[in-house]
Amino acid sequence: MTLRRVPLALGLVATAVGVGLAALGSPLLPAGAVSDLPILAAAVFAGGVALLALLVRSLDSDRGMALPDTDSQYVTVPGDDIDEALAAGAGQEAIRQRVEGVAVTVLQRNGLSPDEATDALRSGAWTDREPARELFDGTPISLRARLSGWLSGVRPFQQRVAHATAELRQRDEER
Repeated sequence: MTLRRVPLALGLVATAVGVGLAALGSPLLPAGAVSDLPILAAAVFAGGVALLALLVRSLDSDRGMALPDTDSQYVTVPGDDIDEALAAGAGQEAIRQRVEGVAVTVLQRNGLSPDEATDALRSGAWTDREPARELFDGTPISLRARLSGWLSGVRPFQQRVAHATAELRQRDEER
């Protein structure tokens, strides 16, 4: 089971528990053993968990474009230098700087000077895609986005990079 399926599985189990407790819980227990209130509370809690899992899955529908697979380790593919930066422990800032360098180059091809391109990246004027804009404008990653990323397996930074590179690719292809 992949991490992406965890919210779906959790939602299905919680729904089954909630429906089961609401429909069958009370008749299966001996009379007077337990009042209906704890069973109803457990059913409502399970329904809430199911609704939350459904919400997390629905917020995570856009995953960006996939990079092409290569079968040979000797073929150089875009992103090799980013892989090397990660292997060297450079982290997210190295990736952000690398994508920013590519973004400035692409925006220059669209007629902006290097300073104008950098200003467009910082102000967010270069794109309408919010995750792509947030990669360069300094917007902190919200707790909700972190939780969604943790549950779905797609981290917010990874999503921002994917949206930025997709936007840059689209701009470059339209040129």
